[in-house]
Amino acid sequence: MSSPGDDTGGGRVLVGLGVAPGYAIGRAHLVDRRRVQIPKYHVEPDALDAEVARFEAALAASETQVRTLRNRLEAAGEEHYLILDAHQLMLQDEMLVDGVRQTMRAQSINPEWALKKVLRSIKQVFDNIDDEYFRERRSDVDFVGDRLMRNLLGLSQPGVAEAAHSAVVVAHDLSPADTLVLTRSPVLGFATEAGGRTSHTAIIARSLELPAVVAVAGLTEHIGRGDLLIVDGTHGRVIVDPPPAEVKRYQALQLAYQAQRARLDAVRHDAATTGDGHRILIRGNIERPDETRGVLDHGAAGIGLYRTEYLYMNRETPPDEDEQFEHYKAVLEAAGPGGATIRTLDIGGDKLAASLRVGPEANPVMGLRAIRYCLHRPDLFRVQLRALLRASAHGALRIMLPLIAGLEEVRETRALLARCRQELAGRGHPMAESIPFGIMIELPAAVTLADWLAEEVDFFSIGTNDLTQYSLAIDRGNRHVAHLYNPLHPAMVRIVRHVVAAADAAGIPVSMCGEMAGEPLSLPVLLGLGLRTLSMNQNSVPLIKAMVRDLRVDDCEALCAEIAELRTAAEVEARVREAARGMLDGAMAASILDPML
Repeated sequence: MSSPGDDTGGGRVLVGLGVAPGYAIGRAHLVDRRRVQIPKYHVEPDALDAEVARFEAALAASETQVRTLRNRLEAAGEEHYLILDAHQLMLQDEMLVDGVRQTMRAQSINPEWALKKVLRSIKQVFDNIDDEYFRERRSDVDFVGDRLMRNLLGLSQPGVAEAAHSAVVVAHDLSPADTLVLTRSPVLGFATEAGGRTSHTAIIARSLELPAVVAVAGLTEHIGRGDLLIVDGTHGRVIVDPPPAEVKRYQALQLAYQAQRARLDAVRHDAATTGDGHRILIRGNIERPDETRGVLDHGAAGIGLYRTEYLYMNRETPPDEDEQFEHYKAVLEAAGPGGATIRTLDIGGDKLAASLRVGPEANPVMGLRAIRYCLHRPDLFRVQLRALLRASAHGALRIMLPLIAGLEEVRETRALLARCRQELAGRGHPMAESIPFGIMIELPAAVTLADWLAEEVDFFSIGTNDLTQYSLAIDRGNRHVAHLYNPLHPAMVRIVRHVVAAADAAGIPVSMCGEMAGEPLSLPVLLGLGLRTLSMNQNSVPLIKAMVRDLRVDDCEALCAEIAELRTAAEVEARVREAARGMLDGAMAASILDPML
């Protein structure tokens, strides 16, 4: 793989993170969101009111712009308009709004300068968040701040609406407003310098099935408006000014990819049964209720992970019981017989509604978060548990706890759940008599105690994102060590084997809902280790189901016996890649495993 800026003779190759597969060939359309020059000056006391009024006017203009775009997209039937609700709430958040006002008056400075100071402090909070999904919500703060700053300065808002037909959008980053406009635009794909697998840009790219590459260092420095580009979202590459032979090669890849997608789409609702007769359940991960239908349309057999944190973000007060009940009910009704695994609140106090935040923590990654926070605030937790119990009357619910480290957390939650059930029964609310109660295995402590934990819960779900990071002490967002993050590390193979064995011994099901579950190269290993239920993002579902039908569990088990003797991640990955070539259909193997791309 080429390094950023390398010239391989096939055009300048820039390497990033492929977040939406496929290939786009077109002319570059640059979204110029370069940092604006921010004036800094002190304000005389008698002029402060006028400066504050100027800030208020820019705030009102920003709110109007976001509301107008949101309403237009809702009227057009675009489900992702809900992303802009978070921007509206940010523009009303006291940390931002009152913070700017107070900073202006306390330091006698202009609103642009005060806004810059406040935004910096808010973004530092997000930088300390361990969970990748919420750490990447930092980009929302950037976009809201940029909109507000430009309105203060009287500058226009850049975007993609004017992109030409068959263009490839290039930017430092794209706001949710930009990516929502893409739903009605003729662009072929996009590439950005910022972003990650769970950024809004990546989420919408996958839902629109537009090829996208993010986290491309120096992208905007190497590309000018009108440059011919190839965006390879499958392998995370952007090729600048490719020669005719490279364009021709990628045109052939486009046709092959489109043909493969058509084949996968035609059988996406077929059962995922291996060649030797093992039924594999493939479920989908969602962040919002409106994503349920899309996951099922891609062939998923229900929801394997619903992250409820979205309900709590960027608001003055937490969602009440009735609001949560309506959300959970909607997911369960839409999920059908496959049901939904709903994870309880998995964020810390620094990411909650203003009224729920805890004081600053020296190391929030290891602090009061997830199940710890919920048990620290049983009043808050009981509201969610009651809403879940009420929703259980409307579908096949599974309740799952995050970041479990020991038996005490499981037992305390069970006791709370029992008290909530008594409360609701007294109020006459219908509930399911039996609700599967499980936990995430994402801490080394839970792995070590897996046999004991399995005796007290109904199911396990392995969360490989955090489990890999905690086990290998690697932050995927740290560019110095991110290349060492590998779920096929021998330690991770042993960990998964141990967890599955503990679940099997106790007679409870075990699934996986981390990124590893949707990684094609990992699939033979997961089946060989004994996993029979996997949950992933919607676009991975058709491919993984098709691969399952090509594989035999006995072959996968033999492969796992081999790699158990290998001692490095590189050796494991090389052997799995080699074995997969012999297990999969030729065209599928080439598209997934071709080392040249």
